[in-house]
Amino acid sequence: MSEKEKKNIDPLFQLFEFHLLNRSHEDSAAFSKQVAGEYLTYLDSTPAHLPFHIRKSVLQDLESEAHEMLVKKMYGCVRKSDYLNYGKVVKVEESAELITLDFVTPPSVEESKKE
Repeated sequence: MSEKEKKNIDPLFQLFEFHLLNRSHEDSAAFSKQVAGEYLTYLDSTPAHLPFHIRKSVLQDLESEAHEMLVKKMYGCVRKSDYLNYGKVVKVEESAELITLDFVTPPSVEESKKE
């Protein structure tokens, strides 16, 4: 991929940062669980398909990812650049042809406040 392509910040990381700034929790498990649950809700609002039989394992994986980000954040090891991507989602058509789609992230908190 060329450097000219726009890089986007991972939506899970954006949601994680939002929760750190705007929510308070009693423990890290509750924090991780809420971030993972809201990210799963976000995935449901996109064209992404998540089969019902694997939702529980995906939710557990998201919780551990959110917990790992929290631990890294507490020890100062998180860099925003670690969570950049090119915003491409692969779509498989019935003809087995792969098509890339642009991945649009939700507006940032600052943009929402301006409106």
